[in-house]
Amino acid sequence: MDLPPIDVTGADILKLPVTPRTPVSDERLLHSVPHNACIHFNGPFEVDDKAGKCKCLRCGGEVSPMFVLHELMRQESTWMRTRAAYQDEMKRLDERSSTKCQHCGQMTRISRR
Repeated sequence: MDLPPIDVTGADILKLPVTPRTPVSDERLLHSVPHNACIHFNGPFEVDDKAGKCKCLRCGGEVSPMFVLHELMRQESTWMRTRAAYQDEMKRLDERSSTKCQHCGQMTRISRR
């Protein structure tokens, strides 16, 4: 196979009409929340029901009404679980009539005053 020599002058090169891209900037599109910023956890919140806006009373920043609703739902769920556990424990304790004494180890009647 006999190939012609490579043309280093560039005379046989066809240049395409392409404009070069602008270089990408070093600025990031997404930024993480700084660790010292308020995360609005557990409120307290100020709710303006007429304007449909909410404000964190710790940092003064505006928060989404959906975020406030989510926080309220989370707190209510925690309260409901705690209440159910308390009621179960009270029911269990009501069914008991005696307990073991810590000092002597004997079974002792529980008073119902």
